[in-house]
Amino acid sequence: MATPTVSTLVSSVILTPIIVGISSGILSSLISFEIAGRLDWRPITICSACDILVIGVDHLRDQEVVISALGAATAMKRFAPVFHLARIFLALVASLLAMALSQSPSKTTFLTVVFTTPAFVWATPLDLQWIGGVLKRFIWINYHQEDSPVSNKPFVIKRVPGMKAIFDGIIRGYGLFLVVHSVLQLSWKSANNAPPWTIIETVIWSTVNRTCHCILTDVRDYDEDKKTGIPTIPVLLESPLKTRMVLTAVQAAVMMAFIHNPFIVGNCCFTIALAWILGKDSPKVYFRLSLHSQSIFIVMYAVMSVLL
Repeated sequence: MATPTVSTLVSSVILTPIIVGISSGILSSLISFEIAGRLDWRPITICSACDILVIGVDHLRDQEVVISALGAATAMKRFAPVFHLARIFLALVASLLAMALSQSPSKTTFLTVVFTTPAFVWATPLDLQWIGGVLKRFIWINYHQEDSPVSNKPFVIKRVPGMKAIFDGIIRGYGLFLVVHSVLQLSWKSANNAPPWTIIETVIWSTVNRTCHCILTDVRDYDEDKKTGIPTIPVLLESPLKTRMVLTAVQAAVMMAFIHNPFIVGNCCFTIALAWILGKDSPKVYFRLSLHSQSIFIVMYAVMSVLL
């Protein structure tokens, strides 16, 4: 791993979380408009803030480990102001999240916790025996049955085969919709008419798009993930080429299913092109095109709605 600099540290713990948060903010804006015909600041703030906090905290931990491994007191002193700034930034974001949740139904807080907890403990070793013991105190159990043996080996979510991409897609696709819907407290069946969009197709499109983006970033990290034993989709398929073929097939299926929506069709074509253009030698900054592949076409829709 390359030696961190002040600029790379700022980019990792502040700029990158903001960029990811913007993508969720734009998607939640579209869903808010589809459901209620307006942009509600609460779900947009909640979705953006959660992304910023999850990515920011994860990157902050990683950078602290990397810099601590350098072993030099001067290094820690050099980066101390940046770490302090990052913590202040994350605290402000957490305050915005708390304010938005305080103005939302209690169900929103519950859903936010449910969908963000896996992301916060993504790489954390979990003691299943301890968790099981805690659950037994609160959940009724038939003690006449024999307890199934539980492995002493810590459980790590990201070590579950293929789980990284699936979790990312569900949390940032379906989970985001549930959060927005819970805030607005309106029936999605009687949602605002916003052709060519429908709620169901937006949720499916978002879930698939986020999953494919995560898989594409795993293609970039294929060699490293294979070496460290992280079972991502490309590692399971044992080939970046096969992964690209799967991504193409999935995006083509979505495109055909929603052929009436030119923005989804355009996004699918764009995503397929990125799947074949981007690879392990592509700069990481180029993968932001994949991250914001939805945002580009949602913004296009917004601009055309205003102008036409």
